[in-house]
Amino acid sequence: MNETVVADTSFYLCYHDDINKRDFLDVFLDSYSFHLGPRILNELPVALSKSDRFLSAIKFNDECFFELIKPYFGRSENHRNDGEYEAIGLAYHLNFHFGLKYLIIDDKRAYNFVTANFTSLDHKLIRNIGFIVNSCKKDYIISLAMAIEMIESIKLCVEKGISEGNTNRPCSIDMKVCRKILIPLIKELKDEYECR
Repeated sequence: MNETVVADTSFYLCYHDDINKRDFLDVFLDSYSFHLGPRILNELPVALSKSDRFLSAIKFNDECFFELIKPYFGRSENHRNDGEYEAIGLAYHLNFHFGLKYLIIDDKRAYNFVTANFTSLDHKLIRNIGFIVNSCKKDYIISLAMAIEMIESIKLCVEKGISEGNTNRPCSIDMKVCRKILIPLIKELKDEYECR
């Protein structure tokens, strides 16, 4: 049985739209049990959200889990329908009742919201880049070569977005994160690959 994962919309968009590598997303969908709700599904492009391949790979839950996080919610009510908060509520529910392997959130505000309010999710909370690394080094789902290719694709997309003045970049990565995290991580993974 595949381990349970909840991811925010940006995770799916990274592979489907940003780096345009649907095959990477398919590897993850085949290897983990991804759960999502109606808000996240509605935030996805129609080409993905209506895809038979995608719909057969995910576990859909149409319940509203906002009430689980409402006591901690300090943002404007306009944000209650944001996909990241649906992901947090769903992850909290799944973790409590069935177990959860990962909650993937790149948005800084939502990530900090989890660490401040949901200690039971804190050690399951991960960003997309960390998920790629864990999928390779801990879960043995993807090869080291594939992890390098994924992270390099994200890095190239970020660099292109920055050069074009685009503020919507994969994984909410800016140039500072690219320089301090992605570039050294790619070098580390390549060095490890060459030593094999």
